Amino acid sequence: MQHYHSEQIDSILSSVFGFRSFRPHQEEIVRAILEGRDVFAVMPTGGGKSLCYQLPARLMDGVCVVVSPLISLMKDQVDAARINGLNAGTLNSTISATEKNEIGAALRQNMLDLLYISPERFNSEHFIERLKTLKVAFFAVDEAHCISEWGHDFRPDYLALSKIVHEFPSVPVAAFTATATPQVANDIVTRLGLRNPHLTRASFNRPNLFYRVIMKQNLDEQLRDFLADHAGESGIIYRSSRKKVDATAEMLQSNGISARPYHAGMSDVYRHAAQEAFSRDECQIIVATIAFGMGIDKSNVRFVVHADLPKNIEGYYQETGRAGRDGEPADCTLFFGRQDIVQQLHFVDEIEDGHARDIAKEQLRQMIRLAEHNSCRRVMLLKYFGEDFSTSNCNGCDICVDDHEWEDATIPAQKVLSAIHRTKESFGAVHLTEVLVGANTEKIRQFKHNLLPTYGVGKDKSKNYWRTVIDALISQKIIFVENPTLPILKLTEEAWFILRGQKKFQMMKQEIHSGKTKTSSLSATNQLSDLMPFSKPLFERLREIRTELAKAENVPPYVVFSDRTLHEIARDFPRNPEELLQIHGVGQHKFEAYGSRFLAVVKEFCEQYPDEAANIKSSSLPLVSVPANLTLTPTYLETYSLIRQGRTIDEMVKERNLARSTIVGHLEKLGEAGLEISVDQFFVPERLAQIEKWFRESGGETENFLLKPAVELSAGQLDYEEARLARIFLRKRISKK
Repeated sequence: MQHYHSEQIDSILSSVFGFRSFRPHQEEIVRAILEGRDVFAVMPTGGGKSLCYQLPARLMDGVCVVVSPLISLMKDQVDAARINGLNAGTLNSTISATEKNEIGAALRQNMLDLLYISPERFNSEHFIERLKTLKVAFFAVDEAHCISEWGHDFRPDYLALSKIVHEFPSVPVAAFTATATPQVANDIVTRLGLRNPHLTRASFNRPNLFYRVIMKQNLDEQLRDFLADHAGESGIIYRSSRKKVDATAEMLQSNGISARPYHAGMSDVYRHAAQEAFSRDECQIIVATIAFGMGIDKSNVRFVVHADLPKNIEGYYQETGRAGRDGEPADCTLFFGRQDIVQQLHFVDEIEDGHARDIAKEQLRQMIRLAEHNSCRRVMLLKYFGEDFSTSNCNGCDICVDDHEWEDATIPAQKVLSAIHRTKESFGAVHLTEVLVGANTEKIRQFKHNLLPTYGVGKDKSKNYWRTVIDALISQKIIFVENPTLPILKLTEEAWFILRGQKKFQMMKQEIHSGKTKTSSLSATNQLSDLMPFSKPLFERLREIRTELAKAENVPPYVVFSDRTLHEIARDFPRNPEELLQIHGVGQHKFEAYGSRFLAVVKEFCEQYPDEAANIKSSSLPLVSVPANLTLTPTYLETYSLIRQGRTIDEMVKERNLARSTIVGHLEKLGEAGLEISVDQFFVPERLAQIEKWFRESGGETENFLLKPAVELSAGQLDYEEARLARIFLRKRISKK
């Protein structure tokens, strides 16, 4: 096995891909592949999975065979690899005989770095035997969750991939997926037969995505309002049926919005045309069923809207993950109404297999809880994948930024709790709402619930309102469902404090009139431009050049350069090759192909608007170069701006209306990013020395001071937040020695 030096790896990372450092977990995966090990990696969308196999493919002798599920995606993948300077090709039914011959010749001459194929192609007659005549460096299985029947997108054709380790026993296999519960992950490793694989389970947290749920009122109006806040941005709107897709697309088109429908009921030609138009920025919005998604590699999707309730959390995560693949802020909005539950239950009931139907019902219940819960969306989302999110405020969802209006619902809650108690905690939500509104049903008469004091006490409200109160009580763990298959409501101890009037109950106000955001932080893209200033006129000119070059090469614009790259150019105004090569995503091959055009645009713009660069760079907000392996969302940069202005922790807590722990968490993240933070702004030397003494005397390792022992040793003189803050500076000081 050939040994590869760090200098070789770093050189390819910079010169080919234009990155100065790896993202989390990328380097360890690359090294494992180069060492000839099998790999299984769960990495979120936008985490840089493709680099993990493309970089080794460039270095290793032989071809990397990439198994990808959709032929429609392969061309973009091949184009992107070629533009970076890799020798890549695909064998599928869409290529011409000439292209097929060229690829065959390149394979025989060992001149191809990457060969993209479908699982059907791998399993076709004679193909495996043909592969055995070639020098195969390793296999890369993309979207590996498709091999698991427990996965959200199981594909029987993927089962054939279990042959790889038997037919190619000496060839490493690297499998990648963006979504896999622990159960699905174990199933993938077993089915592929991976041999003592290097395992990577990256965090599922996508800090650049903002999650929110808006109650449906007038959906068409809400969508129009939402899109008015995202004018000119690319986005996807998911609907639950073909009929709804067509209706929504038609409504948007009639309002002058560039939108196209996409669903399985359309011809292949139409679907391909719609996808191509969207990929090439010729169409702003795709309205689609979940048939659309896996075939899209577009990096600059700025929002994903679910206009109906998804059927499970895994699918929801996968679909929202198509936003913000470039690492820049993006919005993920779910419009939710109780009628969605009825429709999804109808879909579930149509599943013939009883076991599969039970699984689907439980998955739907989990999705409903996510939509209805009034605690951090990110915490619930990550918990589903077995990941704890310990930060008290993610500052990246509607709950944490307090985007909702709250109302005192103590009296309605008491009515519900009383109804549960007086019916002996033996009935579900449907029956209880009918008791509250005073319905005259056979069941109510049978159990004589029409004689209860709570019968009809809620007749001034609708059944839907009372169901909302019940859902809020469940989400706040005031009541619970003991058995999911028999949804009978039970009281917790907390319920009695509310019943006795010893504690108040609040829930989110239901009168939400539109999809318009009430908080500027929700407009993630706008916030980016405010906190990381760049020249918008220059950015638009750069986009025009990018589109022109993309059309000439018949590739999507984001393949030329991502939005992030254009933002950095419009922020830093590079004037020469050396400066342009320092921009994120500008490698040597792309520089040689496009560098002169973009430098010319910057030069011309600066001559026309000589004060623009000075105005951008003199902004009161910090202009920072963030390492590629760290994502700093606007909220962190806003905190950093206040730090640069000399604010104390307490001042930032008050001004930003955030918890002290959240601000300290921001400082930790900023410290990790290598941004300059003065210790003198937060500590006098004597205090920091005392805290360091507590750390050392409590047995903490120099590189990893432990909080709890130090706090306990201080006997009340040190709290956790101050200890966390001090540890930032102590670690930094030690690392410099």
